This record gives sequence, C-alpha cells and structure tokens, in this order.
Amino acid sequence: MPINSKYKRPQIVAGDLNTPVTFFEFIASDGPYPGEEEKQELYKCTCLVYNPSSKDRDILSGKGTKEAVTIKIRDPHTDYLPNNKHKVVLDDFRYKNKIWDVVDHAPDLENNDFLKIILGVTS
Repeated sequence: MPINSKYKRPQIVAGDLNTPVTFFEFIASDGPYPGEEEKQELYKCTCLVYNPSSKDRDILSGKGTKEAVTIKIRDPHTDYLPNNKHKVVLDDFRYKNKIWDVVDHAPDLENNDFLKIILGVTS
C-alpha cells in the first residue's frame, strides 16, 4: 500500500489547550516547627492533556507511578524551566485533588513551539 504523500499531521491550535495547569514547588517555611512547607507558584498556563504513549510508559515504569498523563504546553522559553522537583495541579474535575509530579520533560520534536511533560502520581 503506498504512503499518502498529502497527509498532514494534525496541528495543535489554541482551542486544544483548554486545561488550566499550575506548576509549583514546596519550600521550607521560616516558622519554628520542622516540616512546615509553603507552596510557591512558579508558572500558570493552559495545556493539552492526553494519555501517555508507550514510550512514555517505559519512562514511567521505573518510577512506581499509580497514574500518569502527558501534557503539552506552549514553550515558555526562559519564563519557566520544568524540573523533576516541581509539582503540578490540573484544574479539571477529572483530576480533582491530585498533585502530580513532573516525571520527565522534553521539547516536542514534532512542533518546536511546545514542551511535552510527563506527569505521574506516586502516592
């Protein structure tokens, strides 16, 4: 069967980025009690949420994650640089009361305007 030379991959448009997402980290509090932590917001934007691919599942298999999703956000360049120590909250009723860990992040190789971030819940 010949390959269709007129095929164009689906483009991500602004309407696809419809889930608000907040990236944050916990920092030690100045209070007198040990273990106190404050949430420091790092970046807010909207994202495209979808199920992890088989390649993403290979990355997640060694992390002991119970649940995982993959998100794509517009590349913020130097405004925000994802880190594996950062936490994420997705503002969607399906992901209510879940704090996600950034498991892996990489530039989207299909479209340089986006970042692909793999999120997982371990506990």
